[in-house]
Amino acid sequence: MAADAPKAKAAAVDEEDATPDPNTIVLQGLNKVTGHISKLEGPIGTVLRFGNLEIIARRCWKSSPEERPENAALLEISELKPGEAPQKIFLGWMFSSSPGLSGLEHPVYDITVLACEAREDPEKSDKPEKPAEKSDKK
Repeated sequence: MAADAPKAKAAAVDEEDATPDPNTIVLQGLNKVTGHISKLEGPIGTVLRFGNLEIIARRCWKSSPEERPENAALLEISELKPGEAPQKIFLGWMFSSSPGLSGLEHPVYDITVLACEAREDPEKSDKPEKPAEKSDKK
């Protein structure tokens, strides 16, 4: 009976830890020339555009709630120039807690990982289509 206790405990931990894998990447793009910041969101594996950059998140990882908050993404970034084939300028892991550890080196653009999220419909943004109306109930 004592030998079954660790198995039961492991099964209970597996059921509690059944959080869905992240399927959506949330990035921040900075245009260093204009100072304009944009939030980029999309499903893993799709192309996100920022300026003349094409960004594809190949993998996304999020730490468990008990651990120090961390998001990491395997990003492939290509630069598009008119009349030229796309040039891959970055392929590697970026970390939300340490953006300088492994980052894009580009004279105009900066990309930072904000979050890896599990959404029911990753195609839809978390932003509402229309601003919510405020009610003046008192």
